[in-house]
Amino acid sequence: MFNTAAKHLNLVRAAEELHMTQGALSRQIKALEEHLGVALFKRGPRGLSFTQEGDLLYDYSRRAFDTLGTAVRHLSIGASRETLVVSVARSFADCVLCRRIAGFVSANPWIDLRIDVHRYFVDLDSSGVDISIRLGAGPWDGYRALAISDDRVGAVCSPGLLKHYEQLSTSDVIAEGLLLRNIERDYWERWQESGNRMPDLEGSPAIRFNDSAPMLEAAKGGAGLCLTRLTLVADSLAAGTLTQLWGQEIRDGQRYYAVCSNRTNARRAVELFMQWLESEFAISA
Repeated sequence: MFNTAAKHLNLVRAAEELHMTQGALSRQIKALEEHLGVALFKRGPRGLSFTQEGDLLYDYSRRAFDTLGTAVRHLSIGASRETLVVSVARSFADCVLCRRIAGFVSANPWIDLRIDVHRYFVDLDSSGVDISIRLGAGPWDGYRALAISDDRVGAVCSPGLLKHYEQLSTSDVIAEGLLLRNIERDYWERWQESGNRMPDLEGSPAIRFNDSAPMLEAAKGGAGLCLTRLTLVADSLAAGTLTQLWGQEIRDGQRYYAVCSNRTNARRAVELFMQWLESEFAISA
């Protein structure tokens, strides 16, 4: 009652907000002043004005209500929090997702997001994972799958190496350059099958990795050249830390998908994350 009158400094408007008569509000304020033993307002023809005591009381009461409101909001958020577990291929998490995830988190602070990095598919029905971001050909029967990349494979290297390599033929580059190869997703044979003439791959010097993320870091450092999914290096190509060699690209029929089961599909946090992925990684079907 006091705060409303103090906010408006007008008994008519304050009484309307409180759904009471002006006379009743005036009596309530008078009773408060008598209880405190001080005058809180000066009455004038243009409305109310604060006394020194009234101004002090309003300052304290306003801050008290602000603090109370903050506490109520925090309790409300805490009561409705949801945990969302997203299992992500390590290379996609390092090179793509984690660079963008701040936007989702800031828009949905009530979601406790947990990123579970893995190298293999998880069982969505038994693992406790809500969404799996995986590389595959899709679709998966009985699951909702959202394509979030339109993948091509290309050759990349550091800008420093490009100055040297661009003067050479593909065969010469591979013969004298150091190949960076992912032993679990080695695209060099498919590259050769697509019509690119190359020397014996097994005779070429190479560093072998079991994950794309460290392989791409080595490429940025100028260690050699590699074939990679261009989705993983889009940010690096835009930033100029990697550059595409030759301009040739191949497709292997696979994309990154966000997959969820019927068990979790109806959850609000799951739907919001899927919507965010769809808007963040919008692609042509």
